Amino acid sequence: MSKILLALSILILTGTTSFKSLKNDSYTLSIEKGKAIKEKENTYWVIPTTLTNNSNDTLKYYSMSCSWQDFYSVDNRKLQIDNATICDKNILKILTLVPGQKQTVEVRLLISQTMDAPEIKFRIGFNLIKVTKKNNPLHYHEILKKKNVIWSNEISM
Repeated sequence: MSKILLALSILILTGTTSFKSLKNDSYTLSIEKGKAIKEKENTYWVIPTTLTNNSNDTLKYYSMSCSWQDFYSVDNRKLQIDNATICDKNILKILTLVPGQKQTVEVRLLISQTMDAPEIKFRIGFNLIKVTKKNNPLHYHEILKKKNVIWSNEISM
């Protein structure tokens, strides 16, 4: 019992967050160094993030028209996915990737004001929720569970 409490204490104190990771070579997520932009008092990194369908089957997966950023995570506490999108109507979308096809989006990462390290390492995760008969339509709370996260390569900025 005390080992469990110790482990929980360490997780709480370090702020470590873990998500269930989907280990699947059929789909890969890759990121590359982007550009830094300043808006008002904030600094953001805009990171090109590419999902690739390496399988022999067409991939149908969920996204949202406005809050598509909710499907993404970052593994460094000094960074945060920016999801400040102004939108009239946020609806569920089904996206399709045929075998060998790639889809790239620019994920904006808000840099913590308290960050003092000259270089920071991180990965971006994508919660890949495939469309199935069981989850069609998808309930929004399933997105937040982060059960099917594919992690990208690590980069440093």
